[in-house]
Amino acid sequence: MSEAAKSTQNHPQPDPAQQLMQFGGGYVISAVLWTIAELNIADLLKSGPRPVSELAKERQINEDALYRSLRLLAMVGVFAETQPRHFTLTPAAELLRTDVKGSLRDMVVWIADPMHLRVASDWLHSVKTGQPTVEHTFGKPAFDYFAEQPVEFDRFHRAMTTMSAMAIYPVLEAYDFSSYSNIVDVAGGHGFVLCEILRKHPKVSGVLFDIAEVKKGGDERIADCGLDSRCRTASGDFFESVPEGGDLYLMKNIIHDWDDDKALPILRNCRKALEDGGKKNGKVVLLELVMPEGNTPHLAKILDIEMLFFPGGRERTEKQYAELFAKAGLRLTRIVPTKSPYSVIEAEVGYK
Repeated sequence: MSEAAKSTQNHPQPDPAQQLMQFGGGYVISAVLWTIAELNIADLLKSGPRPVSELAKERQINEDALYRSLRLLAMVGVFAETQPRHFTLTPAAELLRTDVKGSLRDMVVWIADPMHLRVASDWLHSVKTGQPTVEHTFGKPAFDYFAEQPVEFDRFHRAMTTMSAMAIYPVLEAYDFSSYSNIVDVAGGHGFVLCEILRKHPKVSGVLFDIAEVKKGGDERIADCGLDSRCRTASGDFFESVPEGGDLYLMKNIIHDWDDDKALPILRNCRKALEDGGKKNGKVVLLELVMPEGNTPHLAKILDIEMLFFPGGRERTEKQYAELFAKAGLRLTRIVPTKSPYSVIEAEVGYK
């Protein structure tokens, strides 16, 4: 008997009909999960199991609908029913709390947002054309749409801060930033990643660079972290230029937003800033997911679809990153894996 056959015998495969139905109805789980996260139900269970009647009364919602929601989520391991109509947190549900380290509540509120489901329903358009789904759904590019929708814009930036928290602590364990003197965080949002790096490395300075609309949030975080003397904000368009003076140009979840044609100007501007600033020995570092080959399960394969839903970008393999860097005049030097799904992807100027 082959090893594959033995594996199937020892670990029976799920019933294919139920498997297809669960995947086909996955939007139901997403819609319910979003509702429970938006209502912050997990916060009500931090002290232990409670009856649905109490939860519904506290949130002033329908008890039966809440019970049916929690029952569904318990089926997939988010919450658990300890006795009839009483629920408790599971490890996954713990991450829906707003007051725990590593909370994913804001990410769930973004990724399962009803707006997301509306865009996802138009995925057939992207499969036929290869074009971003959001432009078909709303008639405009993703970031133009977000600029007009303050609620979605806020949810997006909160989610990105959550992703930053997921990435940065494993990154800080795996990669040493202490050898750099001035880090330019390109499109760094409200500065969570840069501030955490500077807090760990007190001899390093930084520049937080993003569009003008998010500058206030960055200024506030820098001040709250007591980093005013070592960090400043700057605003502009990374397709045009990035600030000079850095010996490390850092980007988290930026290059994956764009196809190669749009990613190249950003990378070339970082290379140019290194050269013009006399820092040819500096580095460009991306904090991104690296797409594995074959059937290996990985978050990158989900986010790859998300990238075509919205900005039109993609997740990339190691080979694709090397090829992209080469076109930008950079050379991939190493990829450092971390304990999270993120890797540190390091490049240098492609000639000396």
